Amino acid sequence: MIEIKIFNVNHGFCAAINTGEHHTMLIDSGYNSHTGFQPSQYLIQQNCKILDCFVIPAYGDDHLEHTSDLIKECLIYGLPINFAVINPSIDPGRFPGLDAARQRVGNVLKFSANWHPECQKVSEIMTIHDVNVAFFWNNYPDFKDAHNLSLVTFVSYRDINIIFPGDLELQGWQELLKCDDFRYRLKRVNLFVASDHGREDGYCPEVFDYCRPELIIVSNTSNQPLSPFMMQQYNKHAKGAPDGICNKKVLTTYEDGNITISKYLDRLRQINTQQKVFQ
Repeated sequence: MIEIKIFNVNHGFCAAINTGEHHTMLIDSGYNSHTGFQPSQYLIQQNCKILDCFVIPAYGDDHLEHTSDLIKECLIYGLPINFAVINPSIDPGRFPGLDAARQRVGNVLKFSANWHPECQKVSEIMTIHDVNVAFFWNNYPDFKDAHNLSLVTFVSYRDINIIFPGDLELQGWQELLKCDDFRYRLKRVNLFVASDHGREDGYCPEVFDYCRPELIIVSNTSNQPLSPFMMQQYNKHAKGAPDGICNKKVLTTYEDGNITISKYLDRLRQINTQQKVFQ
């Protein structure tokens, strides 16, 4: 089974991937100062026994400000974190919050993972509880801005293929598109999380030459609705989910609240928002 929750946060981004038997993968550590949502509290309330992996995908201040607190709270509650996942080319000292993750948890990604000679890129692929996870990144100092150093995460389980691109912007997308394996994985994506909270800076039209997702998901806050232009673009690129799984092409946390994608055994996958259940 798999259950992917994309939370309605107003600082950074946060998604939890539950794989059964109280095991969870966490992507980012965003929180909501209005509702009181904290990812560490969610993990405890869900009786999580092990945080299999803590993916730190974006390196802007709004994403990293709660990283140290999350790690401390997990230690206080006795919740072990198996490993962290961070772009290995960056110096954690340049980004407040990363040093704590590296020192207390460690970074599983290495420069010598999977080398792609056609593009001079490196990626890492792993399997966690039958879930296939692949990571791609641009290197420092090829890029020096935090957004284009974002760690891109592909998660695949049966008929769920979802991408989490962090805050990647146009030039970062274009650089990663040079990689054959990156393009191959893009072609399989059917659930696309928009980069940089759906802002135009995170939009790369060339991505959709390879990727035609069923659904595009935008994590944006209460004071940041998706612009009419980006809503039009994303509606154009999404083909819609089959079999009545969801009657919308674009879901946003601004309009729909928390978004949950679940798959149990051979049952049809479900998409659940705070407003409505699509199945």
